[in-house]
This record gives sequence, C-alpha cells and structure tokens, in this order.
Amino acid sequence: MMKKNFYSLLVFAGFVVSMMSSYSLQAKANNMSFTLNCPQNYHVSCTAELWNLSIYGNATYTHGHHTYSAGAPTVTYHLNSCNSGYITRTWMVEDYNWNWLSCTQTIYVSSNGQGTPNITWPEDVDLYGCNPNIHPNNLSAPYNFPTWESSECSMLGRSYTDMLFTVNSQCKKIMRTWKVLDWCNYSPSAGYGIYTRVQVIKIINNTPPVVNCVKEIIVNSTSCKNAVVIVDPLYLDPSICGGNFNVTNDSRFATSKGRNISGTYPIGTTKVTYTIRYGCGQSAFCTTNVIVKNNNKPTPICIGQITIALMGVDTDNDGKVDNGMVEIRAKNLNHKSYGACGHNQLRFSFSKNVADVNKTFTCENIGSNKVELWVTDASGGQSFCIVDVIVQNNGANIPDCKPKPVAPVVPKYAILGNVADPADNPVVNATVKVDYLDPIVTYTSKFDTVRTLVLDSFINFSGYKLYRYTSVLKVNETKDSTLSYINKSALTNDKGNYLLDSLPFRNKKMRISASYTDAPLNNINIKDVELLSYFLDGLVTFQSYIQYLASDIDEDGDVDRDDLTALTAFVNGTATSLPGSTQWFLVDKRRIYMQAIDVLTQGAARSILLDSIGANNNVYNFLAIKKGDISINDNPFRNEDVATRSIGQVTFDLYPNPIVDVLNLEVKAPVSGDLNISFFNMMGQQFMNNTYDVSKGNNQLVIPTDELPNGVLIYKIKLGNASFSGRTIKLQH
Repeated sequence: MMKKNFYSLLVFAGFVVSMMSSYSLQAKANNMSFTLNCPQNYHVSCTAELWNLSIYGNATYTHGHHTYSAGAPTVTYHLNSCNSGYITRTWMVEDYNWNWLSCTQTIYVSSNGQGTPNITWPEDVDLYGCNPNIHPNNLSAPYNFPTWESSECSMLGRSYTDMLFTVNSQCKKIMRTWKVLDWCNYSPSAGYGIYTRVQVIKIINNTPPVVNCVKEIIVNSTSCKNAVVIVDPLYLDPSICGGNFNVTNDSRFATSKGRNISGTYPIGTTKVTYTIRYGCGQSAFCTTNVIVKNNNKPTPICIGQITIALMGVDTDNDGKVDNGMVEIRAKNLNHKSYGACGHNQLRFSFSKNVADVNKTFTCENIGSNKVELWVTDASGGQSFCIVDVIVQNNGANIPDCKPKPVAPVVPKYAILGNVADPADNPVVNATVKVDYLDPIVTYTSKFDTVRTLVLDSFINFSGYKLYRYTSVLKVNETKDSTLSYINKSALTNDKGNYLLDSLPFRNKKMRISASYTDAPLNNINIKDVELLSYFLDGLVTFQSYIQYLASDIDEDGDVDRDDLTALTAFVNGTATSLPGSTQWFLVDKRRIYMQAIDVLTQGAARSILLDSIGANNNVYNFLAIKKGDISINDNPFRNEDVATRSIGQVTFDLYPNPIVDVLNLEVKAPVSGDLNISFFNMMGQQFMNNTYDVSKGNNQLVIPTDELPNGVLIYKIKLGNASFSGRTIKLQH
C-alpha cells in the first residue's frame, strides 16, 4: 500500500510539471484516453470583473469521447493595495487509475494605462474681511478640497502649499498649489501619477475707511500773491485691518502728493481732493477747500484834524438864517493813503459802505466830531483812520447854534483770573499777557501858520447886512496816522491771581495767554518714569488729559517709547533738559475733552481768544501742567510695592524686594500647569523669560537673577488665565 501511494505521488508530480507548460495531461485508463484541459492565461486591467472569474474559462477533462467539468478551482489572489498583481486558479482531478492530474490558469492584473483620474479641483474664491480663516476645513465646497471619483486602480492623496502675496494690509492674494498623487501609478521618472492645480484665494477688505476731511483751511496772505499753508497730514482710522492706506491728493500747490497738502497756495480758493485707495483697487474721496485771503489792506493816512464853518441856511424861507449846514466829501479828508499789492485805485467813504461818500454837519455837530475815513482798494481790502472834524459857527452868526454836550468818559475795562497746578496749588510769578490782534491807529501833528480869507458879515450905515472876505492868520494842524500793536502783561501774586486793568479798548479782538518757568527737575522724578513705563506696558491707564499732555515729552502728538527714553535720560542726569520748546503748558481751564487722549490730536488750549470784553465777569483761569510731571496724584500705581497677590484661586508671593542674589517665588495653584515669569527694565527691554512646571497646591521656586541688570525692573507672572505684573529693584551685590 505504501509503495502504491509513493508511486501515485511520483505520477502526480510528473503530471504537475507537464501541466505547467501545456495545461493538459493525458492518461490512459481501461485503454481509453484521459485528458485535463486548462483555460488559457489572461492579461486584464484592474477594472475588469475580478469578482466573477468564470468569464475567463473553466477547466474540463476528457475521457474517451466525452468531456466533463473539472469542478471548482482553488483560487489564490496575489494582488497589492493598488488591486494589481496576479490571480491563480488551480484544478485537480483523479483519473481512473488513481492518478492526480492538475493545471493552473494565471490571470495577470495590471493598473497601468488607466488614464488621468477625474479630479474636481477647488474653485478660486474671494474672501472678505481683514484676516478670514483660509484653512480648507473652514471653506465650503467647491472652494475647500479637491474631490475625485473612486477607482479600484488608484490610491489618491492630496496636499497643498500656500504662497502669500501682499499688496497692502487690506488686499492679499494667496496662490494655493494643490497636488494629488496616485500612489498606484506614480512614476517620477516617467512624469505621471501626480497632478497639480493652482487655486487663487483673494483676501479683500471692502469696508471704506472713515475719512474726516477739514472742510476749509483759511490763511491770510501778506505777500500779495500767495501764502504758505501748513496742515497736519490726513488722519485715517487704521481700523482692525491696519492703516496702510494709499493716499494721494490732486493739489497743484502741495509739496507732496500724499497725505499732506501743505504747500504755497495762491490767493483765492483751491479745491483739493484726497483719494484714499483701500482694499484691492477701491477708492474713497474727500475734499478740502484751501482759502487764502488777501490780508494786504490799504494803508490809510488821513488829515488828522480839519476845521469847517457852517453856512447859514434859511429853512423856512422867512429871510432869516435859522440853521447852519456844511457838507464835506470823504476823499477831501485823505492825506497820503496808498494801497498794497499794486491796488492803488482807492475809494474813500465814511463807513464800510463805499457809497457813503458825503457827510453833512449841522448845528447839532458844533465842536469836535470823530469820523472814520474808510479806504477801499480794488481787491476789496479795507481799513480806516480817524479824522477830527471841528465844526464852527464863527461867521454865519446862526442864532441858537450851540455846540453839542461833551460825551462822558468811557470807563476802562479789566481782565482777571487765577493760575494753578492740577493739585490746585497757586502758581506764583506766572506771566499773563493780553495782545490786541488788530493794529491801533495813532497820530502825529504838524502845525503851519498861513494867511487865509474868512467870510465875515457886518451892518452898514443904511442898515443892510453885507458880507465880505477878510484876510486872517490861521494855524493849520496836519496829523499823520501810524499803526501799532498794543499788549499788556501782569504777574500772578502769591495766591496765583492776576489782574490786567485799564485796558484801552473793549470792542477789539484780543488774545490772552500765560507762561511760566521754574527749575527743570522740580516735581519730576523716577516715579514719573515708572508711571510712563507702566502706561506704555498697558499696566495702568491715564484718566485725565493732564497726564497725556505731560507725557508727550517730545511734543509730537503721541505718547510712545521716544518720550520714555527722553524722560529717563533727563531724570538720570544724562540729559540736561527735555526736548521741545515748552516746559509748562498753561491752558484754558474751561477746556473739556470728550476723551482724555483727544488732547494729543486736538491740541491744548494754550490761549483764549476774545472778540470783546464786557464791564463785568471777565474771569479767565489757567491750569498749569508741567511736562514730565505725570504722577499728579499721590498713588498713581496700583499697589505694586506689595509682593503678595491673590488672583482668583492663584496666590503669588514674591520676595525679597529689593533683590540681591536670588528671588523666591511661592505659588499656590489650583491645578498643575506652566508658570511664566519675565523681567523688563523701565525702557521695556526684556532680560529674562523663564517657564517653570508647577503642581497643584503650594510650590516654591528659586529664580536666579544673574541675567538681570541693576535698577528698577518690571516683572510679569502668568499661570493659566491668572496674570500679575509688578515692580522690584535689583541691587548691586
């Protein structure tokens, strides 16, 4: 039996070898042939129907003249993750002599030649806002990811890279390069299997900037042609997207074509339009009128005084003189007036109305009459001088023609007030000054003796009234007018009060201003430096415009690190003075700002303008603010000298203070976490930034201080959502 089995195995092995080459074997049993017929091998694509292999044939065996099915084969799949490789189908049958016959069909499965996968790429998209989230996970279809139809022959994966191109803070373009790799068909050398497409993402802020143009800028020209106009650059709110706006102007006279329209402008009105470009090519506009007025008024020179006599008038036609009258023309009072800027065609009148050229005097005007001689040039400029017209009744013998009563003396007017610092302490020996803005006309007289004819009357022997001219000597006075500016000043007393009395005019424009100086370092010390540093670090806020004004050390309209540098150098003694032209700001105490910081942009009210003053209640007080004296209250800090702080459930305890060698930090934490501590000097320069692991409960940390400089330091501690800032002093060891 064992020999028979061994023999059968040898026969079976022979059949196998034979069938691998021809897929058929023949055997004879009972003198009849026995043949196993195997289907041919196939080369198919991975997309073929591999789940039903019968379509590729089945094995049969032939016995004699009859053919039978070889039954179900043994199928073995040799396919990889890309669904390519080969499949074997093996049939085995036993002939009638107990010999086993077998054959194998191989189906070769290929993933090549499938073509480009059908990929739907993300579309280009415009996103609006300052910093929208551009991650594909935050974008909706069809802008987020590439998609494709599934394929049995492919394994597709995706990735992307971004290139950012910034036009400005409100216009950006991202070139997103998508790559899709076919793992099953990738060949770097052949150049297939990887597919690329660029998606364009635009980030656009289409919200127009807030633009507030000054409607009119008015200046006066003293050159007869033009005037230098100096204005601040156009301010734009930077908003949350930043303020990198492209601003141009269309002024032909501006020095630059950007935000600043300062330049030399001609007399007249120049319309200037700003163009503000924002977003991706969008524009906003605003307009300012620059008005240059011709301030070159004519110079009036009048006859200082003129004497005229009334002529008798019979108003009721009864043959008797009962009134007197004389008329003069305005141009007859001119002496040597001349115009400016070549405007020498002058017109003369008794008021601003150029048609008011004649003036009539009667008995009511007997005596001295002050009249105004107005001089108007061709450009409309006007000014006047005063002529004393003396009306006499010295020849016509007009009855009841009496001089008018002498006008009462006009009382003088006064201005008074107080100057005090923010703590309401009086400022002694401050100078308060009033300046009249318009020139005052004064006169000089010249006297000449001349012989002239005077009309006289007498009664002859027949009783008739006769008139004649007699030669008399007369003294003529000629007055020339000159222009001058009047000002008056006073010092404050030990209570800070001042009085400017006996002001010569009440209905003329004037300016009140004040000034004061003292020792440079008075009231300025390291506390002011610390407070300014704390403000710049965001640890304290200023509640009063006084602190903002005192902190603008370089007077540039902004409180920044440059101010801290200058103040520190001054307090440390490396600088002998503070920059800028002002030591004290003496401002109108009535001025109110909507927000404290507005004083930097709107300016301090350093003078008071008046059109006139009344007889009473002329009280104007000034507030004295010293530049650099920032700590105006007794405790400007928020308990920084106390080392222990409790913030929520976190407690910090820092000691010793001052520091010599090491610094101990005790922390009671509700949970474990990372504690960060950093140190800065008063200039904001960071010297240490360490992180420590702390456990829930009490923690004791020893912090080395070798890296820290000597002097006043700011420290910041943060643990989770709890944070604390304070100050300490490092002493030299």
